Amino acid sequence: MLLWPIFQSKRAALRRKLHFYRIAGSSFGAALGIGAVSYLAMATGWPLLTPSFGATGLIMAVIPDSAFAQPRNVIGGHLFSSITGLLCLQLLGSHWWSYMAAVGLAVLLMQLTRTVHPPAASNPLFILLQPRVEWGFLLMPVLASTVILIGTAWIYHNFIAKRSYPKHWV
Repeated sequence: MLLWPIFQSKRAALRRKLHFYRIAGSSFGAALGIGAVSYLAMATGWPLLTPSFGATGLIMAVIPDSAFAQPRNVIGGHLFSSITGLLCLQLLGSHWWSYMAAVGLAVLLMQLTRTVHPPAASNPLFILLQPRVEWGFLLMPVLASTVILIGTAWIYHNFIAKRSYPKHWV
């Protein structure tokens, strides 16, 4: 019987009312951020996309008040995880155990620096799966794309959705 209240609260969460306009708006916000990054990637020929930015767009559009959506966490999480991936690639090479080490170290580094951003934990894997990635990856796509996503989220939330974003910059 101790689990009954937990079970009931989870069922209540599944039955809560869905707000169509909020769902549609946040979906538009996520699409807007990735659209901006994708457009600039195509227009300039710069490699600005990584798979983790799709999840970043979701977090910033759907749960903008979350600590994970704040600029410090978005930029820091992606940068620290990418640095870890690049270091592991150069020092350890691309092996199953270097994937393990890279993700573990990235998670450790994000926690120590208080820049936890869950989608960024996949950056070391993306880097290790492409052995030709170089240090310029930190500027293009990581830094450039995170700044574009933050700028797009700021415009979307403050001017379109009429909500305040971010809660704090640093």
